[in-house]
Amino acid sequence: MIHLLGIRHHGPGSARSVLAALHTLQPDCILIEGPSDADALLQHVLDPAFVPPVALLINTPIQKQERPQAVFYPFAEFSPEWQAMRFAAQHTIHVRFMDLPCQHGFAIDSEWQAKMAEQAKQEQAKPDPDAALPDAAHSEVLADIDRIDPIRLLAEAAGYQDSERFWEHLVEQQPHAGNVFELVGDAMQAVREHIESQYSEAQQQSYAYYREKLREACMRKALRQAEKDGFQNIVVVCGAWHVPALRELKKTQKDDNALLKGLPKVKTESAWIAWTHGRLNRDSGYGAGIESVGWYAHLWKHYTQTPEGQAIDAEKISIDWLSRFAHALRQQGQDASSAQLIDATQLIQALLSLRGRHLPDLDDLQEAIVSVLHHGYALPQPVLDQLLADEKLGQVPEALQNLPIQQDFAQQCKSFRLKLEAPHKTIELDLRVAFDLAKSQFLHRLKLLGLQWAALENYPKGRGSYKETWTLSWQPENSLFLNEMSVWGNRVDQAAQALIHDQIQHVDDIAILARTIEGILLAALDDSLETALLRLDALSSQQHDPVLLIQALNPLANAVRYGSVRPFNPELLQQIIHRFALRISLSMPLHCQNLNDEVAVERAKQLDQFYQLIDLLDDAELRQAWQSLLVKLLNTETLHGYLQGWCCRIAREQQLIDDAQARTRFSHALSSGQTPEYSAAWFEGFITQQALLLIHDDTLWQLVDQWLLGLSELQLIELLPLLRRTTSSFSHPERQQLAQKSQHGHSVQGKQQGLEALNQARSQQVLAVLQQWLHLPRDQDLPARQADTQEQTV
Repeated sequence: MIHLLGIRHHGPGSARSVLAALHTLQPDCILIEGPSDADALLQHVLDPAFVPPVALLINTPIQKQERPQAVFYPFAEFSPEWQAMRFAAQHTIHVRFMDLPCQHGFAIDSEWQAKMAEQAKQEQAKPDPDAALPDAAHSEVLADIDRIDPIRLLAEAAGYQDSERFWEHLVEQQPHAGNVFELVGDAMQAVREHIESQYSEAQQQSYAYYREKLREACMRKALRQAEKDGFQNIVVVCGAWHVPALRELKKTQKDDNALLKGLPKVKTESAWIAWTHGRLNRDSGYGAGIESVGWYAHLWKHYTQTPEGQAIDAEKISIDWLSRFAHALRQQGQDASSAQLIDATQLIQALLSLRGRHLPDLDDLQEAIVSVLHHGYALPQPVLDQLLADEKLGQVPEALQNLPIQQDFAQQCKSFRLKLEAPHKTIELDLRVAFDLAKSQFLHRLKLLGLQWAALENYPKGRGSYKETWTLSWQPENSLFLNEMSVWGNRVDQAAQALIHDQIQHVDDIAILARTIEGILLAALDDSLETALLRLDALSSQQHDPVLLIQALNPLANAVRYGSVRPFNPELLQQIIHRFALRISLSMPLHCQNLNDEVAVERAKQLDQFYQLIDLLDDAELRQAWQSLLVKLLNTETLHGYLQGWCCRIAREQQLIDDAQARTRFSHALSSGQTPEYSAAWFEGFITQQALLLIHDDTLWQLVDQWLLGLSELQLIELLPLLRRTTSSFSHPERQQLAQKSQHGHSVQGKQQGLEALNQARSQQVLAVLQQWLHLPRDQDLPARQADTQEQTV
């Protein structure tokens, strides 16, 4: 006898009903929706080291030339399929998967993609570029078919606006097992007939429709094989959508055999990997997902704590969820008292009585939280997301990590006390400590491999380079990526070394190669360093663009500073840095000629970056090369005004010219002999972010004042946007000081000159009156007064 249990993937109520049905039916064979080429992995589900969520990974063999095809079949603890697997293993019941093998699915996918690519190529060769592809509608049909939600149609028929709440009330909150599966199957039968009756001919010829027919034919074939193998009491656990297609086995046998005959296939590999709750959502690649994983996990916990045959305690479900939310609110510094929890619980019980339900759903709980705990305000989204996501990472037994690189990775994570966790976690490393240095090298090797697990947050900008901050967040696809890297070596360091060596041989961009060299030093892959440096030297000798050389110099300059905390011989690296700096110094003047305004500003930024790198390296020879470059640019008369002004300011700061020379150049640039455009550009290059010069240097202030007063009205209007852009780099207090200074109409020096021009005769008369008022001695009385004072002292 065949029992069809139509479920929703990852549903706690479905899982509970499946377990109840299995206890009642006591089958001798259980067939589960899943790829039949992963049957060998079912024997491991009872391993105590398994901690859901986990997933089946099926992929094609790993090759260096291209990424493998792969598909995941995830299972949470409350997934009906997972509970059926464990039940079969616990009761020694034969269990197998019944879906289309991935060895056929991958091959069919490849053939279809090749067919579509060929059609696109033929269409591009046609004279009419607007002509549609013959099967272009099929891709739209594929999306339309995938978007059909049968549960949504049932929910609308039942008067629900939310399919999630409908399915939760109908199945997930109900303790029944009995004929619920027959009722669900009948409902799906009606839905399928309604949907398929509306399919057009093009839809029935689409790839999505064909793929679904293949899957259901394979499921029916597996059922017939189970009967042929002598099993008498067979239970099928599959998505409710497929139940109607599995009811008729004899009528469809001939068509199924014809459909499945001669299918292409490829070689596949399978493994268990850890999964996360965050991936069990509606967009999950495996069938139906769920929006509120945390809520379903909460329901499952209470379902499993309730003995068989007893009613589920609705009040306990409410109190537990409210307590978790209150705890999260308190962590955010918000109020959530015990009295409020009691009031919210009573409100939920009243709502359930009014709505005629036994168990609360998520809407009931959120209404009570908003009304009582949060005083009518909208719920804080971070707290709500944290509870609904309930992010956690499953675990897979180490014995099932078959590839050597997986074992090496797990061993190093254990030795460095790094846990694979889905939530983001920040760690700080002190590279002066040997343990932290080794941990940093391990993380940098993973980064070179391309594993998206650890991200380096802060990057040292100054001369200190002994601190690192990393953010760790493990995602399921990292397991697949780690498998792919096994083609490069059996250990993490070997794989990183081989991959980097291959990249060095094929890279032609010196900036990319320079960043790779920096990564090699950070990861302590010394065997690849000399090869990379020689390759970089060869590429740079063919490169004459100083801008690209500056981009490459940046990571190299950072790398050379690591010698204090990362032991390596920097001699060859320093030689290449010197050659880079000298080439930049020699070629930059030529690349600063005939520039427009935008490129001139960009070139000044690149020169400033070059100067910062020279200053960081703190090398006398390189500093001399930089100063020679600056002086040469400063004396180039055809240089763009912005660059001339910028070079003048930097030369003044580095004391290559004195203040008098700087004022002379300033005066010349703003003189009437120059065009207003040139003067404005020179002024912008000199003054940008240098408001203090104008505030404290009165000579420069007078030069600017005279230049502005000498502009005609039309010239001032044309230059006003540029001047406004220049002054926008000043801070608000600096702009206020400049405004106050401009209101006086003259400089501090002018005030002092005015005091010197006072009438001395008239001032003496005023001083005589003040001396009488204040009883001060007059100038002629001072010697007599001083003599009297000396006699008294004696």
